[in-house]
Amino acid sequence: MTILKIAYRNICRNKRRSLMTILAIAVSSLSVLLFGGNISSIIYTLQTGYVRSAGHIHIYRKGYSQYGSANPSAYGMEDYGRVTQLITADPVIKPQLRLVMPFLAFQGIAGNFVADTSQSFFGMGIVPSLFEKLMTWDQYHMKVTKTDVSTGLQDPDLSGGVIGYGMAERMDLCGALKLDNCAARPQVKKETAASAPTEDFSALTREDFPEKNTEGTGDTAHLDLLAATSGGAPNVVSVSLRKAIMMGTKAFNDGLIIMNLDLAQKLISGRGAKKVTGLMLQLNRTDDMEMVKKRLQQILPPDDYEVKTFGEVRPMYGQTISMFTTIFGFIALIMGVIVLFTTINTMSMSVMERISEIGTARALGLRRSAIISQFVGEGFLLGTLGSTLGVVLALVVSFTINLMEVTWTPPDYATPILLSIHMFLQPFFLPVCWLGLISVATLSSVFPARNASRMAIVDALRHN
Repeated sequence: MTILKIAYRNICRNKRRSLMTILAIAVSSLSVLLFGGNISSIIYTLQTGYVRSAGHIHIYRKGYSQYGSANPSAYGMEDYGRVTQLITADPVIKPQLRLVMPFLAFQGIAGNFVADTSQSFFGMGIVPSLFEKLMTWDQYHMKVTKTDVSTGLQDPDLSGGVIGYGMAERMDLCGALKLDNCAARPQVKKETAASAPTEDFSALTREDFPEKNTEGTGDTAHLDLLAATSGGAPNVVSVSLRKAIMMGTKAFNDGLIIMNLDLAQKLISGRGAKKVTGLMLQLNRTDDMEMVKKRLQQILPPDDYEVKTFGEVRPMYGQTISMFTTIFGFIALIMGVIVLFTTINTMSMSVMERISEIGTARALGLRRSAIISQFVGEGFLLGTLGSTLGVVLALVVSFTINLMEVTWTPPDYATPILLSIHMFLQPFFLPVCWLGLISVATLSSVFPARNASRMAIVDALRHN
């Protein structure tokens, strides 16, 4: 405590220089904390988006990851009901499990023959009630976007579906869906009866698959979907569009159709056995993901099923974390170098100004270790004051930015997300940054302190 009192008096000798050093350390601390907090926010926002749309873990038929995209019907799951019961009844998985949802992913061609438009699409068959629950996962209590992403579909609505804003624009459905800020398609010359059929092909399956109970049958917004069945034959169904929403990525916003699982199976399976692409598992906490994956590999036959985490299904997540970690490490290194040389310069100037004082203290019997402790204490105090000031400023700035709810659109995204800074999502982030800069400032003072302790007493006394 005595050393810190002496150190405080010494740094107050030249208040201007000490203040500039403290401010330099504070700015470095502020930069590291804000940048790291923003990176942490981006990573956990990305994780939240993935988990809300696809869950934590996927279960597929064995070989789907490698060959399923070329032949999805051959690797579909027919016994998904039995597998779901097996998972939900497991005493190890059940406490960590939030929901299990079957899904069917496929591709095809969508046509709006009223407007003479068509395009390829990605289809996703879901159970509406489970999907709505999937979208409410919020382990980190983060507000990701201001946009409403609810599909609004209901389980009894067997023919309902939703599309993205981009696809609504492409298919000339802005008016039918009553969309705001939706660019209407410019008028073009339509095909004549001699050059194109005047009726759509959705009637091909209406006799085979009559409409069941649906809500809003009077809606005029609908699309006819063409895809190949599991047997290779073309099949067509009509989906009634309940709304258009802003999807996450631009690719999904421009080409994804979400529909009831029953309608998707009707399109892909036809009169054959009803299959799904796989099962989505959403957990209460991401931290339990690896444990649940290992348990699933134990209870499911490895020759029949494969278990993938969302990071394995979407490798961009891991690549994004690696990229941002590298950038943060580089920024932290630069800030550390700034603190290093700033402190060395300040302490070296302090030593040069107090050479006579050092010689007197040594002549009175003060040990070299005491001289080193005195200057190291000054470096520690400068680092502590500067780093603490930086933490306070970072908390104020982050709170202000989060309160303003500023939005930005990441590359290849269609939906703006909130620009936020969260420094407490990783519990060790703020303490490590605070202690790290204090350590750098303290270690920076060791070299000038050693030079001060090694001065010859006679030379130091006759200085000036």
